Amino acid sequence: MKSFHFNEHIAQPPDTVFDVISDPREATEFLDGITASTKLTDGPITVGTTFRETRTVNGKLSSADLAITDLEPGTHIGVSTEAEGITVTYHYRLTPDGNGTRLDWECELHANGLRRMMLPVIAAIMKREDGDHLKRLKAYIETNRQPTS
Repeated sequence: MKSFHFNEHIAQPPDTVFDVISDPREATEFLDGITASTKLTDGPITVGTTFRETRTVNGKLSSADLAITDLEPGTHIGVSTEAEGITVTYHYRLTPDGNGTRLDWECELHANGLRRMMLPVIAAIMKREDGDHLKRLKAYIETNRQPTS
């Protein structure tokens, strides 16, 4: 396994932050390159809910299925995807912090066999490409959301 971690303070309560991060369809509003996110399963968002995310990568459209793997309302959500033998899981953990929320974001990469040797390179690329993920999320939530609690 290989992982990296970022954190950010967001000037909104945890419930407001959680409402955004627990629905991958919101990502089209604040992450560059994501052109669509569609919920594939019926019912409320819970463990096992899947989404198809479409993004532009090097000028080409690419789609991946995302699955909610962990869900603790207001405190933690895990979202996982798999491509070419590599599983990526994002964990978002929320903690009340003064007048807002501390959001800890961890990206875990798993692979078996020879693909494990590729994980440090893939993690470095993802860290560089996703490094501003929380800053964009923070700007979106602080600008576009009112507290839900």
